[in-house]
Amino acid sequence: MRALASAQPATRHSTWVDAAPFRAHVRHAVEAAAVPWPAVAVAAGVSLPAVHGLLVGRAGRPQTRIEPRVAGRLLRVGAGDLIAMRSLRVPAARTGARLRNLLAAGVDPLWVARWCQIGLNELSLLVEGEATSCTQLTETLGLAAQRLRQTDACWPPLAA
Repeated sequence: MRALASAQPATRHSTWVDAAPFRAHVRHAVEAAAVPWPAVAVAAGVSLPAVHGLLVGRAGRPQTRIEPRVAGRLLRVGAGDLIAMRSLRVPAARTGARLRNLLAAGVDPLWVARWCQIGLNELSLLVEGEATSCTQLTETLGLAAQRLRQTDACWPPLAA
């Protein structure tokens, strides 16, 4: 009987890992790099709900386990990576289109600029297609804003 019990397939949750170290890693990266948590999710290639659940829990309870695949991806993105994104340049076309869509949806331009950690002049250049490049952080934050908007139509706040 004991051999039969050990031959049972593992349950879905038995392969998960403790969430606490990964929550601490993400919080440290966010604080040290001075970026919002969605930047970590996008940079790691992890869904926004997965990282949000890790950081704030669900139904008032902290998340105790995390999928190993998600954990591994989160560990690959540290504060140094996020800080380096401030100086790495990438083509601006897709980011400009994303930001243009946010503005067309009524999102306040000042909010978009602050979220992307850029000035209003740079936002204008991106949206008008005049910028040929932007920082990788701007690209990441623009994508995060787009994904947040897709999951919550009330986010971000609309211009008054």
